Amino acid sequence: MSKGKRKNGTNTMQRRSYAEYGIGRQRLEELQSGCRTGIYPPEILKAACRGLEAISPWILLSVRQGKSFDTLAVRWELGEIEKPPFCRTDFYSCRRRFFANLDKELKERGA
Repeated sequence: MSKGKRKNGTNTMQRRSYAEYGIGRQRLEELQSGCRTGIYPPEILKAACRGLEAISPWILLSVRQGKSFDTLAVRWELGEIEKPPFCRTDFYSCRRRFFANLDKELKERGA
């Protein structure tokens, strides 16, 4: 994932919008629905996680079950899952990247 600089000089992930990835509202809803209903095979979801391996378990949990970062944080506080390795903002940056990768993967496979 590309890095940027915060005002204080520390590194941060680039926060691109869905539109910058070429994903409109309707396409995003299609991708989210497909993840929640399980129509995408595991190998496609794994390919969509390329470059996101450090956070892929939390991303997949989020997209498959429609869970927000805050819901995952509560589950961590209850001891049900491990702590997500990124902050909320970076989590959603990775989630957007996942959907961009998924969209690209589906287009390449003609799905």
